[in-house]
Amino acid sequence: MSALYRYLVTSVLLSQRYLPPTLIFLAALAVGTTSDNGPLQSSYAFCVLAMLVCTTWLSVSIVNHEDPTQHQITLVMIGSSLRVLAITVTVVLTWCVPLLLVGLIYPIVTGKHVVTAGDLLVGAAAQLGTAMIGIAIGLLCSRLVIPRIGIAMLTAAAAILVVLLIRWISPIRPLMTLLSDGRTVGGAAVPITLLTALAASMLGAAVFVTRALSDRRE
Repeated sequence: MSALYRYLVTSVLLSQRYLPPTLIFLAALAVGTTSDNGPLQSSYAFCVLAMLVCTTWLSVSIVNHEDPTQHQITLVMIGSSLRVLAITVTVVLTWCVPLLLVGLIYPIVTGKHVVTAGDLLVGAAAQLGTAMIGIAIGLLCSRLVIPRIGIAMLTAAAAILVVLLIRWISPIRPLMTLLSDGRTVGGAAVPITLLTALAASMLGAAVFVTRALSDRRE
């Protein structure tokens, strides 16, 4: 598994498919949080939005970076489509770590905020949960499930709008509300932790659904 992880990381780095979503994330932070003087958690609410778009795009790019023939070779060598998916998700999460750190630090550097350790922990948990939802959407909109790229892009865009607008369908809207409504760190920490755990379970479900649908197609 470590060999597959190294192979995927190297292949993604050489393909440079991570660049567009990363640049979009950085541009969104620059537009949305530079010179912000409000509560730090409100800035992190905007980071959640940027993280959702970035990780969805990043996930689709990383899952699709192998052509179908190379993907079949990888499956044969590893012997398990579930293992390949799990390692692919790990690669995406690895790339999300520096994005999360930038999302935590950039609003502090470019704005004027009262910063506490609690704010940082809450912001990190919210962005991590959002990243997992973005990865789940990316998996379900990848070539493994939707082979036509145009339909996949429209489906991903629609899914992002749905999770942003409908409160009960995913943790994203509740996370943004918790960060924006001026709660204390103590009041926001427990619900945000629970929502992040829910996001992790939704990512796990997306992995199994993607595996089932892709195995049926193949």
